[in-house]
Amino acid sequence: MTRVFTLGPDTEHTVGDHDCPTCPENYPEPCRCGGLIHAAIGDEDVEGNPTLITACDVCGRSEDQLDEV
Repeated sequence: MTRVFTLGPDTEHTVGDHDCPTCPENYPEPCRCGGLIHAAIGDEDVEGNPTLITACDVCGRSEDQLDEV
């Protein structure tokens, strides 16, 4: 059974899919927990640049959270 989760504005990602079609280029990438970090394009920042939203499909942490540990 395929499991999906939502990341970003209504974007569904497939858990465990190394070739997730909704992820931007270079994603998903491996997470330390063994899962995959998926990504989605988010809202624009104050300078008008799109932000990147990331989350692991197993532990749920973002790349920013993993960098802090």
